[in-house]
Amino acid sequence: MVSTKLSLPKTRLLPTIATTLVSNGDRFFVPIMTDAVIWDCDGVLVDSEKLSCSAWLPVLRRRGIEVDLADIEVFIGRSDQAVLDHYRQAGYPLADEILLEREQEYYTTARERLTSFAGLREVLDDLCLADVPVAVASSGGMDRIRFSIELVGITRYFSVICSASEVAKGKPAPDLFLLAAARLGVAPTDCTVIEDSIPGVEAAIAAGMTAIGFTSTHPREVLESAGAEVTFDTYSELWPMLEKKN
Repeated sequence: MVSTKLSLPKTRLLPTIATTLVSNGDRFFVPIMTDAVIWDCDGVLVDSEKLSCSAWLPVLRRRGIEVDLADIEVFIGRSDQAVLDHYRQAGYPLADEILLEREQEYYTTARERLTSFAGLREVLDDLCLADVPVAVASSGGMDRIRFSIELVGITRYFSVICSASEVAKGKPAPDLFLLAAARLGVAPTDCTVIEDSIPGVEAAIAAGMTAIGFTSTHPREVLESAGAEVTFDTYSELWPMLEKKN
């Protein structure tokens, strides 16, 4: 993605809508005006979707459930409870303790392999310089969210962290993003959400927020069909898309 401006200001503060036009392939659009940015965690802040899905495999297989990665990937963007409920409804008498077992599988693998995405820190730094508040709102449990962002060294950017365990309904319901907006003290319509999943994009739209899709998990067409305003492939493309609203 490129901007029609020859260069950004040295401070890289949010670009001015009157002088900037952003190109995404063969389409052009003005930057998205926002007062806050809300981030999903898995697949957006940290490159963890496959690690997270893979953690289910040994846990379920130990209980005689034949499952492969594709069977779990359909739940990307939803909570671990949704996976558990699915297999219970399929007739498997799974106890709640399986969730803790699955978490331990994830932690073991993540300690060796979890990374953040290239260019993410630069965007977070720029948002901080521009005084744009940010939050994490993830379908994962609070312990896992904190573990992930601490492991990759980005905890300091986020004063607001929200987990699906804190709301009545997870994504694609809007509850989680509405909670994040309330804690930030920003109106939902003034928030922009960065998401990689279909349920996440749908939740952002249901909350009255603008959704930007990150193609780490799904292609552009899938995310835009779900309601994403625009998509990006790398974090170097995200910065020109944003403009501070107030």
